[in-house]
Amino acid sequence: MGTIIEISRLPDDAAMISRLLIYMKAIQKMHEPRSVSKPLAEALLACKPNRRSMKLEQIFNNVLDTLPDGAVIKDIDVMFNPDYKVDVLKILMASRKRKRYSVIWPGRCEEGKLIYGEEGFPDYKTYDIENYDITCVIGGYGK
Repeated sequence: MGTIIEISRLPDDAAMISRLLIYMKAIQKMHEPRSVSKPLAEALLACKPNRRSMKLEQIFNNVLDTLPDGAVIKDIDVMFNPDYKVDVLKILMASRKRKRYSVIWPGRCEEGKLIYGEEGFPDYKTYDIENYDITCVIGGYGK
């Protein structure tokens, strides 16, 4: 279901309207990404610790609602807190159904997987791209 494409082969916006685009960090030079780190962290801190996992998606959607349609977001690291025990990609995809946006992935893409963190650390996650309705855009600046 998920795909990986080179930036040079990215179709126009109309063709990609229903898919979540996940850009690799190196591509952020061609966009004006919006950081969501601070508003996400502040809203999560306002919740009781045992409620944060359940509230994460709602809080993320509230932050997205403050951004223009089609925004490129970055700094989603707070979502990977191992205490939350959530599938971050599922949250990103569900939110994409509500609002059009793209995200700069805070990790790497290797062998058909999106990787966050370093192996051996509690926040380490891998996601098989083929299991998600996403398009990972690679290439561009600083491949």
